[in-house]
Amino acid sequence: MSFSRRKIWILLLAGLLSEAIGFVLIKRGLANVPAFSGQSLKSLSFLLPVVASPQVLVGTAFEALHFGILMELLSVSDVSYIIPLTSIGYILTPLSALFFLQEKIPMLRWVGILLVCAGVAAVSLSDRSGNKEAVRTSSEMDVFSS
Repeated sequence: MSFSRRKIWILLLAGLLSEAIGFVLIKRGLANVPAFSGQSLKSLSFLLPVVASPQVLVGTAFEALHFGILMELLSVSDVSYIIPLTSIGYILTPLSALFFLQEKIPMLRWVGILLVCAGVAAVSLSDRSGNKEAVRTSSEMDVFSS
């Protein structure tokens, strides 16, 4: 099956939004559970309030959705193309933290995020074949077919 570049970007953005939402929900859920202590780490008793937190569970479901979308994208395109594009999450996740968790993000961190964006732009504008179609059919991806 072949995916257009547009479909890859739509799936990628859906996956990265899912990742950002998942992180925000997990962070909120963890804020409502007791802090981990050395003793609770030994007995694993710290896990009960974590797995009982609805926000952590829903956040984990969003993270699983993100992972599923990532697996789909990796099945239809090059790892060297998809994985650098997932760095867009380095923008979406801090923006989510800024707006939904009211986290303060230092200027130097934003500069680093912008440098990552420049790298993502360079990767997204290129692919190793030099054409505009970044995806391959499943038969073209099968290295063991010959």
